[in-house]
Formats: sequence, C-alpha cells, structure tokens
Amino acid sequence: MKLLEREIKLAILDLDGTLIDSTGIWHDIDTNFFARRGMEIPNGYFDAICHLGLKATATYTKTTYGIKESEEEIIKEWQDASKDQYLNYIQLKPYVKEFLEYLKNNSVKIALATANDKELYEPCMKRLGIFDYFDYIVDVNSVKEGKHSPRIYEIVNENFNIDKANTIVVEDISTSLQTAYENGYITIGVADKASEPTREQKLKYSHIYVENLNELIK
Repeated sequence: MKLLEREIKLAILDLDGTLIDSTGIWHDIDTNFFARRGMEIPNGYFDAICHLGLKATATYTKTTYGIKESEEEIIKEWQDASKDQYLNYIQLKPYVKEFLEYLKNNSVKIALATANDKELYEPCMKRLGIFDYFDYIVDVNSVKEGKHSPRIYEIVNENFNIDKANTIVVEDISTSLQTAYENGYITIGVADKASEPTREQKLKYSHIYVENLNELIK
C-alpha cells in the first residue's frame, strides 16, 4: 500500500474517538465525577488525561484536585460508569470496517494502541465485530507509559520488525499525533467532536487529516 510515496506495511490505530464513537461518553463521566464532588470539570482536564490509562489518570486526578477517594476507588467509579456503555451501546465511527478491510486487502499489518482498559475495549471490539482484524493489541497499562511517550508505538514496530518510516499512526488526539509525528511516523489525524477545540494542533502534527476514514480509502 502506497501513501505519501512510502510503502505502508503497518497501521497502528487508536480506538476511542478514532474507531469507536466513545469520547462523548467519557466527557459525561468526567463531568458527573466532578459534579458529585461539588466541582465543575476543570479547564484543560481532557487534554491532560486523554493519552493516559485509567490508573495514571486516577493518580493525576487525585493528586491535582485533592480527591479523597483512593485511586482504586476512583478507577472503580469510572469503570462502573462506563462498562454498560462499552458492553452494549457504543458504536463504530463511520467506515471503520471498510477501512480495516482495505488494510487487510492491501497486506498491511493492523495493530491497536490504546489508552483504554482491556476489560472495556476487548468486549466492545468483539461486539462490534472488529476484534479479529487486529494482528496485535497493546495498551498504555501494559506499557506503563502514556501516549506522550513513543514507547507504545515502538513496541508495535518491534513486534513486527517493521520500520516506523513504513508505519501509519491513526489518532484523534493532538498529544498522540505530536508524539508520533516527532518520532518519525506517518500520522493520520481523524476528526472527532471531543477534540475539535484542538483541531489546529492536530492539523499541525498530521501528515494527512480526514473527517472520516473513507477519505483514506479514496
């Protein structure tokens, strides 16, 4: 598969906001979390935590905003609030299956690199019929570094022994796009309502920016 005059052999895909329409769910969960403590959701909170896993987010939230509950209790509150949505309601974004089929038909290896938790993303992906498209899955919890670090992407390259120059990273968050862009990957920015306020930043760090994945197929 050729893109920007390079032979693409590997696609590293984000999940939330890129493949599934879930970022609005997390905004509601975060808003309600702070509201139960008599607080408004802080400015910049989404940008600060969107590339982290639940554990790192719980640590950041507890430390930064003086939340009295333990990190384990915070995580459980978030998981309880989100589990039903992931198991039953969250849907694919437009053209996701078509894009995954396109990659498979062009012999491109497909990997997932997510900041989500396995107990949420795996049953959701299976319900939506996309789990079996993936050749490799890694999350920030196993890497123990958020997507402000390139390590999660590098682990995927090492697994396939494919150079980053032949790899696309498809993301909806500016932090993740910046990390991949500055570390030599071909970056594909995907539009999403939750990250619309950072659109200019996403454009800056995207070799290609699309409103939906069908534009990549075309």
